[in-house]
Amino acid sequence: MMAGKRRKAGSGDRRDRWFKVRMSGEEIDSIRKAAAEKGVGMSRYVVESCEIAERFEAMRKDCERRPIVRELAAIRTEIWHIGHNVNQIARNTNRDLTVTVSDEDATVGAVRECARLLAEIREIVGEFDADL
Repeated sequence: MMAGKRRKAGSGDRRDRWFKVRMSGEEIDSIRKAAAEKGVGMSRYVVESCEIAERFEAMRKDCERRPIVRELAAIRTEIWHIGHNVNQIARNTNRDLTVTVSDEDATVGAVRECARLLAEIREIVGEFDADL
């Protein structure tokens, strides 16, 4: 290649900027090998990898905003609260405090509620898998 000329990126933009990054020898060898396997130079490989990572991150954020994720997060919070209540009852029982019939009923109800929520989660996840 002639001095002063730079190859153009796939977008047609001139690549005339330098970006220095510290890497280990293993990391450089890994990038060099991956670029060679893909049939591109290291610069193009790194730029394309960054573009792919950017698209992946956007997809991940999009998935996090979906109603199903929010619904599962709400269910997780409910289960956490129920578990906390059950642990408090168990702690009181283990300290030889008196446990009332009401406490036992509350524990049984909490466990049944957990079972219902887990069934709901299975259903939601099943619907989500069917959509894929």
